[in-house]
Amino acid sequence: SPVTTQRIMLDVIIALLPALAGSVFFFGFRALTVTLVSVAACVFFEWLWCKLRKMPSKLYDLSAIVTGILLAFVCPPTIPYWVIVLGAAFAILLVKMLFGGIGKNIVNPALAGRAFMFSWPVAMSTWVKVGWENQASIFGSADIVTAATPLAAMHQGQMPADTLLDMFIGNVGGCIGETSAIALLIGFAYLLIRKVISPRIPLAYMGTVAVLSLLFPMGNPSLEWMAAQLFGGGLMLGAIFM
Repeated sequence: SPVTTQRIMLDVIIALLPALAGSVFFFGFRALTVTLVSVAACVFFEWLWCKLRKMPSKLYDLSAIVTGILLAFVCPPTIPYWVIVLGAAFAILLVKMLFGGIGKNIVNPALAGRAFMFSWPVAMSTWVKVGWENQASIFGSADIVTAATPLAAMHQGQMPADTLLDMFIGNVGGCIGETSAIALLIGFAYLLIRKVISPRIPLAYMGTVAVLSLLFPMGNPSLEWMAAQLFGGGLMLGAIFM
């Protein structure tokens, strides 16, 4: 096949760029710096593993970069850099490379890294208010202005204070890469056009959530509740890219 791992990973990186741009727009440049630190750490730890094991490095396949982006995307923009570096070490060394590298790990490295980083629960659950007026707090030069995420309200069986439009475009609190449904759908469309993925699994995943949230809502059954479940958290990021 003329399709290479490098080409597929490059397409995934391109598909993730709209969500990255959206995160910078809503959370500020710290979303970008966290992502760059995560990518650099993942690349470094994969290089280190190959160096210590005296194995040929396959960094050219770009999979470490994809892991780094996804790891950052499932973290809040306030995450301390040292925490995400430790998460990258766990994801690459213990989850990816220990099991033989790309395609051989038994779980998703980025999500495993996220689970490990909940060893620091406060760092992983501090959600900031979106908007440029809050950027000083994100960079640590002012008090952090926190805000509840849409899922926090839905967990209590209530509709979020945020509108469906805000949740669709990403103007809500949450993890770096999960909040903008439209940005993730743009990436989804790109992957479909490039024939990198089939629509069956993502649509089945999201469709199942849609049907179950409509039939068994915690609040009043409505299309609005169903839409909030689809747009209000990390569902689309997980269904399309994980």
